[in-house]
Amino acid sequence: MLGQMIAGFRTTLRRDAANDYLRTHQRIPESVADVMLEEGLVSWRIWIDGSTVFHMIETRDGLEELFRRLAARGSIDAEWDAVLHELVDDDPDSSAILPLVWGMDRSRQWHLADCDPAS
Repeated sequence: MLGQMIAGFRTTLRRDAANDYLRTHQRIPESVADVMLEEGLVSWRIWIDGSTVFHMIETRDGLEELFRRLAARGSIDAEWDAVLHELVDDDPDSSAILPLVWGMDRSRQWHLADCDPAS
């Protein structure tokens, strides 16, 4: 286990999908939430600016590992998957894990060259 990790992730919405995205994310399906927690999600926060959605995701073992585990399980809720497919741009360039540039907490500051900001 790598230890808890926080990552930034960006997705882009399809044109005029922001209001529907906000509405559908008032509460996601419990089955989806439960599986994400089982596979290593600690917390997930979402901000939106126009068609850009910023996610701050805290995981037990890293974002890539969480996504790998979820992909290995296959579809959890086909209806939810279909809704998201209609809202989120599926162009590979519309999603990205964002590199950490700088951070700070009560104990210190860290930057991109630091490999483990929690230490």
